[in-house]
Amino acid sequence: MSKVLGMNLTEMDVMGNDGTELGELRNITCDLETGNLGDLVVDPTEKARDRYEVRDDGDVHIPTRRLSAVKDYIVIKR
Repeated sequence: MSKVLGMNLTEMDVMGNDGTELGELRNITCDLETGNLGDLVVDPTEKARDRYEVRDDGDVHIPTRRLSAVKDYIVIKR
């Protein structure tokens, strides 16, 4: 996967590799000690609310290890 600046990802649509729209990217978490990326923080669609655990703030956290591609959408392995 090629390199992409994080600031270019915010507000991008997030989609499952099956074509399901999951929501809009709000943020990306990072471990400050290791520099490893943690989760994609997504403002979920109704379909995503049914499939993922919704946090108290209304967002869904999807581990970055499930990231498949970044093009017109951020694609997540389901």
